[in-house]
Amino acid sequence: MPEDRDGATAPFWPPFLRMVAIRAGFLAGTALTLLWAPARHDFPPFRAYEARTDLIFGTFAQWDAGWFLGIARHGYDSAASTAFFPLYPLVVRGVGVLVGSKLVAAVCISLLAAGIAAVFVYRLTVPLVGTAVAWEAVLLLALYPSAMVFTSAYADALFLALSAGSLYAALSDRPWLAGTLGGLAVATRFIGLALVPPLLVVLWPRGRSTRELLRPAPLLCFPAAVAGYAAYLDHRFGDPFEFDHAIKHYWQRHTSWLGPLRGLWDSLSAGYHGSAELLLHLPRGLGAPGGFPHRDQLAAQNALQALLLIAALWLTWVAWRRLGRVLGLYALSTMVFLLSSTVDVTPLASFPRYLLADFPSFVALAAELREHPRAREPVVIGFAAVAGAAAVGFSRHVWIA
Repeated sequence: MPEDRDGATAPFWPPFLRMVAIRAGFLAGTALTLLWAPARHDFPPFRAYEARTDLIFGTFAQWDAGWFLGIARHGYDSAASTAFFPLYPLVVRGVGVLVGSKLVAAVCISLLAAGIAAVFVYRLTVPLVGTAVAWEAVLLLALYPSAMVFTSAYADALFLALSAGSLYAALSDRPWLAGTLGGLAVATRFIGLALVPPLLVVLWPRGRSTRELLRPAPLLCFPAAVAGYAAYLDHRFGDPFEFDHAIKHYWQRHTSWLGPLRGLWDSLSAGYHGSAELLLHLPRGLGAPGGFPHRDQLAAQNALQALLLIAALWLTWVAWRRLGRVLGLYALSTMVFLLSSTVDVTPLASFPRYLLADFPSFVALAAELREHPRAREPVVIGFAAVAGAAAVGFSRHVWIA
């Protein structure tokens, strides 16, 4: 594609179709593996219309998909479900009435939102790094191993579309649209609050006129989104902070007074000990006859996630240096949020999937690969290969994301 630095006039359909085509291809290929080597247990309990649509739309209906679809069907019927913010299941419920299946609605919403997110990411980054890098960033985002959730009943695609759209609106001098999309992002996932620092930089008053002093006013949409959900929880459960209690007590996520510093230490420490376990104590013969013990599975997760964390921290620095204060600050804020809420045994549980929210890191990686073309092919092939394996495992209820 020709080099272009005008994000406002960047085309809509090429990045949209690239994302949708790649993720739909992974969905179809993984569905085929369920025919070639059928699953024998852990079948998703959700249905589409008939056998063939059950296969396609139910391929990735695993893990958190059950929570989102359960909320869409029955509302918040347990305290544990309150950890999942309401916008995505609410949209699924509404669209499900129109299409006759909440499972179909959930997958279609995620795929459509992923395509729109790709457009916003593309248009945000074209003025900063040019068309070639922006095009490459969309490819990396689409091939990322955890992106199978873009074709499942997960809120990640909707959140990415809203958060990237909020930043794009702010940089296009549409503050109220930015605030509205940002508030909707918070209503989708609590990590949407990471948008506040970069939006505050963009919307900070540039003069003393009334209009300028009111520029940050759209940021009130963020606490309004949290307050609205809290008011519902107070009515439903008698506790406006039930979602926080669910995160801590049911999902075992904790925040230390040291915040991200403690999360960073715990994550790297777990990664070190996991690596030592695998290097020093891994049993021979693939752990026969019972397979590798559970401790080695946890060790592998901690070691690999620690490596991913190191890469993400480096890309956060690259984003800050190459993409400017706004996207760099969003990448940094996202990392602070992710490291401030960790799990005891596997501190970085779900971290690979959560990185989908940190789209500036994908742009930073694309920019680095542009300058080091020999590294591009191994990275792209590696993304695609791991994505295929992760998709097959996830479809069979193996914990991936």
